Amino acid sequence: MTPPFTDWTPPALVGICFTSFACLKLYGLRRNIAGGAGKPFTQRCLGYCPTWSKHANVGLIALFLLIGLANLAWVAWLFLA
Repeated sequence: MTPPFTDWTPPALVGICFTSFACLKLYGLRRNIAGGAGKPFTQRCLGYCPTWSKHANVGLIALFLLIGLANLAWVAWLFLA
């Protein structure tokens, strides 16, 4: 049985947004793109925070991935249950 639209849409949107943003941040971290104030929009989205330590930047990316993938797993569980 398919779950109602209102049960799976919010977690799916949160999961897609957070996972996508984490992937963008991870790409920017690997390419060594620094973000921050006064930078173009794409550089701010891709870039790491230069005032934070590398561990804090990686922790933020891990948190975004955890939130995104947990929401996507919840949606998958709704459809498989």
